[in-house]
Amino acid sequence: MCGILSPTAGPFRKAAVVLLLMIPLAYTSAETSKKCSRSEATRARVETGGLEDWLSLYGSYKRFGHCDVGKLAEEYSYTISRLLAHHWDDVDVLLKLATEHEEFKRFILHHINEDIPEEEAQRIINNSRQHCPTNGEWLCRAIVDY
Repeated sequence: MCGILSPTAGPFRKAAVVLLLMIPLAYTSAETSKKCSRSEATRARVETGGLEDWLSLYGSYKRFGHCDVGKLAEEYSYTISRLLAHHWDDVDVLLKLATEHEEFKRFILHHINEDIPEEEAQRIINNSRQHCPTNGEWLCRAIVDY
């Protein structure tokens, strides 16, 4: 038996395999285990265009987080980038929600990605560098490191 988890496999190889198997668990929650119906996906896509603040985004996430794939995922990324770029004064609301709801924090971090428009990205980076709240280091670091 000479598989990657066999008794003769080195400890580093075993650890690497275990870590690789855990990666999908990093962004899972009760919301992502539900199936998304076609009507839910449609309602979610319509709703994302009208999300104007962190509380409305959180509500949408709670209702439709399990639909967070494809076009909807892009819409969520764009909404998050718009809020970070143009509503930085309200970032404390995001930080409070993320502190109270770890799944929502992972959702936000998941959407700081290449779907953010370049002009928004520059503004967000400037906000995080120049106006990072004391309790928001995790967010500012994720933004600047991206």
